[in-house]
Amino acid sequence: MFAKFIEYISFFKIVLSPLLIGIICGFALYNYFDGDRTGSILFATCTLAGLAGGIIWAVKISRKTGATTFIAQKDASPDITDAVSDRHKKSPENSGPDLF
Repeated sequence: MFAKFIEYISFFKIVLSPLLIGIICGFALYNYFDGDRTGSILFATCTLAGLAGGIIWAVKISRKTGATTFIAQKDASPDITDAVSDRHKKSPENSGPDLF
């Protein structure tokens, strides 16, 4: 049950990024058209397009690798891990507490 909850959270994270892009673009168009009916329609269209794109993308990722695996790969930072391990390899005399 906990694994399914984490999978749903990861799925939502994947959907969220295109949705936010759609909202930002829609809001910009809404302001460009001074908040009239055309701006409202474009705002709704961009938001729905972002939501649909996000859902399609998240479903593709979930079927291919799994949403949790995808988010874990994106959140991992091997460059930081490599930098920390290189730091320990270069200075063996550093026996004090690690601050990072």
